[in-house]
Amino acid sequence: MGRNCFLGRQTVLDKLQAVAAKNKLGQPFLLVGPQGSGKENTALEFARLLNCAGPKSCTSEKRCESCVKTLSFQHPDVRWICPSPASVDDAQVQRLYENKINNQFFSPGFAATSFVRIGDPEKPAQLTIRSLIHFLRRRSFQGKYKVAIVADSHRFNPAAANAFLKTLEEPSENTVIFLLTTSTDGMLPTILSRCQKIGFKPWSDEQLEGILIEEGGTDPAKASQVARMAEGNARQALALLDPAVLGLVQWSGQIFDWINTGQRGMAAISADEIHRGVYSHTLDIKAPKKGSKDKEKDSLADSRGRAIRLCELLVLHYSDTVSCREMAAEWKPRLPLSQEVVARASGHRNTDTLLTDMALIESTRRDIDRNINIGLCMAVLFEGLIDNASRDQSP
Repeated sequence: MGRNCFLGRQTVLDKLQAVAAKNKLGQPFLLVGPQGSGKENTALEFARLLNCAGPKSCTSEKRCESCVKTLSFQHPDVRWICPSPASVDDAQVQRLYENKINNQFFSPGFAATSFVRIGDPEKPAQLTIRSLIHFLRRRSFQGKYKVAIVADSHRFNPAAANAFLKTLEEPSENTVIFLLTTSTDGMLPTILSRCQKIGFKPWSDEQLEGILIEEGGTDPAKASQVARMAEGNARQALALLDPAVLGLVQWSGQIFDWINTGQRGMAAISADEIHRGVYSHTLDIKAPKKGSKDKEKDSLADSRGRAIRLCELLVLHYSDTVSCREMAAEWKPRLPLSQEVVARASGHRNTDTLLTDMALIESTRRDIDRNINIGLCMAVLFEGLIDNASRDQSP
């Protein structure tokens, strides 16, 4: 669908525009914040504003040619890249752009398990660092500034990170570079030292409701319910409108219940199903087909992406349990589908243990993200979580 702007964070846009007004855009920017907090859209919206041909005459009803091209990922002076496998071709990249036009918070499924690659020396693919370096070396074609945006920059492979250092240290004149990341852990200190860091916080429930209504086309009542489940993550909020994702919410609730009731067999079966890339046998849900030409559309078509999503949902269950314990009668569940199992678990769990469990799940998510065996990771995780739950219930 058509749009007239990117849904960026206005407070950050104001800061960036203030820097631009002082002609101090030379140093690259590092935007740091949780998934779905608006980092990409903020960078893209700033790129649009920076190259707008007529700020006074360009309106939401009638955008200038430069803005129209930026909004459709066709501007010759604005380039966005993300982690990708070597097999991604130009046709897939074009479909990726089309998906991002339709959903501003879209992230391709392959990004969750790939790296920002350096690319072939002779013919680097579009989503590679060498391609981006070539882009930045050329003079701007239509706008005043060339803008480069690298999503998930914590996923640079070593060759790509080292190749990009020179560009970050000495960017060309009228060049703006954005590196986006959820965490600076593991990033080269030399990259971090070259960037201006700007932090992002999760969206509020009210802001997410507006995004769900505007972007997802949902009604206010459902928007309110989904916003609470998403915990400030706009990408997850929009994904939760998908029945397949709601199926994962159901499955994560079942796993959480099996962990807290000591059902090791069911937990072990789930670990195996997650590894094999199928949905739980207890749910009537078909997994998206793996290996289809449109696999960049949905991370749920990839078993690793699905395992990562399940870890995120399990953390949400544990967080909800802590809130239930601490807030008692004032508790408002983030996961209405799991309200009963969360309330039941909160009665016999210890808050400190729950927090330890959340850290354990997050550590497992990172292991899966680093391509460690999915089945082994999940099996070990579930056994550890069940052991902790059993200790909490021991007299």
